[in-house]
Amino acid sequence: MGNGICSRVPPPVGWSANRQTHPAIAQAIFALSSDERTPEAIWEAPTPEEWRKISELVVEYVDDGDFACDNGKFAWGPFETLRLWPARRED
Repeated sequence: MGNGICSRVPPPVGWSANRQTHPAIAQAIFALSSDERTPEAIWEAPTPEEWRKISELVVEYVDDGDFACDNGKFAWGPFETLRLWPARRED
């Protein structure tokens, strides 16, 4: 993984599956977690800034080839989905 923040702390095996969350989202959550904000706290109630940063990290992970784009849909639990829209090209 080319991003330094990505490889800081890998999620435990099964963490994303148990939460019905895409592995790229789980990786980004763990990359942002700290003593003040645990992965569980971020997953349950992300701040707007955390949501934005996780979105940016997932884009980087896809761009770096660490995760497939999966039609641009990344599950965040059973009811939320982070959607990545294709970038518009300037012609």
